[in-house]
Amino acid sequence: MSLNQSHTAFPTKSAIIYAIVIIMILLGGWQIYQHWGMWLKQSIFWQKQLNQGLSALLQETTEAPLYAGSMLVGGSFLYGLLHALGPGHGKLIITTYIATQATHLKQSVIISLLASLLQGIVAIVLVSTILILFQLSTKHLNQASQYAEQFSYILVMMLGAGLCLAAIRQWWRLKNKPHPSFQTIKYIQSLNENVSCIVSPTHLQTQDQCHCGHKHVIQQSELQQSIKSNILIILSMGIRPCSGALLVLLFSYVIDVYPWGIIAALAMAAGTAMTICGIAIFVHFMRYSAFKFSQSNGIRLHPYWHVGLKLFAGMIFILMGLLMYQSLMMSDIASPLLSPRPR
Repeated sequence: MSLNQSHTAFPTKSAIIYAIVIIMILLGGWQIYQHWGMWLKQSIFWQKQLNQGLSALLQETTEAPLYAGSMLVGGSFLYGLLHALGPGHGKLIITTYIATQATHLKQSVIISLLASLLQGIVAIVLVSTILILFQLSTKHLNQASQYAEQFSYILVMMLGAGLCLAAIRQWWRLKNKPHPSFQTIKYIQSLNENVSCIVSPTHLQTQDQCHCGHKHVIQQSELQQSIKSNILIILSMGIRPCSGALLVLLFSYVIDVYPWGIIAALAMAAGTAMTICGIAIFVHFMRYSAFKFSQSNGIRLHPYWHVGLKLFAGMIFILMGLLMYQSLMMSDIASPLLSPRPR
């Protein structure tokens, strides 16, 4: 009789590999930090150039709709790609959630797509409702966009609170879960005759009865919590209208080519979705690689590790929502039609 024992000693080879990976990450992060300001300035310069080009293309759509329209769609898509590279709460939300929660790649991509497209749709709905339907001024449009931004920050705090509560419930279940213990060890006398193991159809072992340490099925409460979290992420990222789309829609409304403005806004949303999806895929791949690397080196994560990650993500979301909401309420916010905010 032998008992399986886990080796707690950290392998020397793994320690060297971990050190190399950490050094590479630190060097890469330092290079990004050193050049991030220059990249951001260049991105802003390109956005300004694209803004001027899009305005000119909107004016040319009445004379050359095929050529100017196709260039307008391409330029709007490129604007969305570049604009999404800047700092913003949307990328922080999706990267924090994917890095700390166990999500499938398909699920991460769908969340990023829906959240980015929702930004463009919200901008179209706001401009169409306020300027066209109710014939109000741009002042009301700016106020409505600020209200939507405030609501998005409240949703971020709600998402954080939900993750914290889920982490506390998961910790409570782990704390009160019965653990098997050895009381007596008896030797079993071997049988001479051949005995086969017959599985009884009446024997059923549920998730609560099994203590093997693995999760066989996803519990209904966890599935519902995941759906609620995904909806909150999509709304918190997408409920705030795209500032570039607002600018294009407003200008196209003024020069009476509003349908082309709608097409350009959707193209911007598609470009933003491509960039956000790329970031989401990268973060998901890094998380997957980290867990695979730990498993290949025999490193087993304690169940409380996942609880800690969920609690950490919830606290980050609550703090981020509070800070952004406070900065919005205490400072004079410029109109998104004049100074596009990062998303």
